[in-house]
Amino acid sequence: MMRRRQKTAGFVMAEALVALAIAAMTLALLTGASWGLRLASERRAAAVETSAADWLAARRALVGWASGVTAASVEATDARFIGTSTTARMVVEPVGYGRIPAFVGELRVEAISDSTYALIAARHFGQIDARVASDDPQETEVVRANEPIRILYLLPRDGASVGDTWRYETGSGGDDGLPAAIAIEVGEARMLTARIFATVSTSCLAALGPGGLEDDRCDLR
Repeated sequence: MMRRRQKTAGFVMAEALVALAIAAMTLALLTGASWGLRLASERRAAAVETSAADWLAARRALVGWASGVTAASVEATDARFIGTSTTARMVVEPVGYGRIPAFVGELRVEAISDSTYALIAARHFGQIDARVASDDPQETEVVRANEPIRILYLLPRDGASVGDTWRYETGSGGDDGLPAAIAIEVGEARMLTARIFATVSTSCLAALGPGGLEDDRCDLR
């Protein structure tokens, strides 16, 4: 009887050791999984914060430039603003920035890879024609996305329809005048929208006086 009890006690001790080993392994796995999930969560949070900061920089550039866009007349707007779904160039006349001269501001979409796209903001100093770019612009990448980035323009509807519609290009020539707004979309989501406030040519007003406010020749859209 004593031998049986010793064998039983030894078997119970072995079971306890195995159970402790299994518990330790399980705890290690759970701890490791939790650590991995926490790191992934932190990475996602950091990515969201970075993305928000990038979009804020893009908004500042877009709104700042759009507020400085103007032209001499509807017919002359193609030299001051021209755009496609991947490139928008505009002559920016800074307001409230000291003595910074006018420059061509450019938003350009580039494909980094098959699934990565970047929005580049560039300034072409010494240029006053949106149709011409300099060889050495000052540029920076402001946004990167894993879906296609496109630029849109709020312009009059084609044909006899009344009202404005979003289009992916401003077209050639200045028949439509300045866009009422410019926007950036990623995939199917509209991410940024900035109004272009100029509706009347300042140079036309200077030439015609207050009456230019009612003269169609001073309209910019």
